[in-house]
Amino acid sequence: MEKRKVNSRILVPIITAIIAIVFIVVGLQDFGFWEGQPTAAFFPIIIAVVLLATSLLCLVQMLRSNEDAPVYNRNELMVILGGGGIIIGCYIIGLIASCLLYLLLWLKVIEKATWKATIIIEVFMAALILGVFVFWMQVQFPVGLFAYLM
Repeated sequence: MEKRKVNSRILVPIITAIIAIVFIVVGLQDFGFWEGQPTAAFFPIIIAVVLLATSLLCLVQMLRSNEDAPVYNRNELMVILGGGGIIIGCYIIGLIASCLLYLLLWLKVIEKATWKATIIIEVFMAALILGVFVFWMQVQFPVGLFAYLM
């Protein structure tokens, strides 16, 4: 029997199983499950049990699989870095500004779009976000630290 290397595909089921166990333990200890009626943790515990079961089944499937380790390319990692950049930027410059900055960087660096196309898309997206979400629906977006400093 040959020994296989464990690849990165088993990380997601392990992490989700740990998260599910934490939700189950905290839910049962701090909130209870059923006290004459469902408590606040009733539904989250049920979801966590389902998540734990599916995580364990996925982990078993990954361990039995003969597939090679996944190959990651640069573009896949850029999406993850971009999402992290939006989250960090949300706290510093606000959600709208960080999303528009992400879009600008994506269009210029990754897609290599022309300045004309980039400006048209940026203006359209800014008008759409501000017009629909901020003015019409009055959604309160995080404004970031710079807004509090002004």
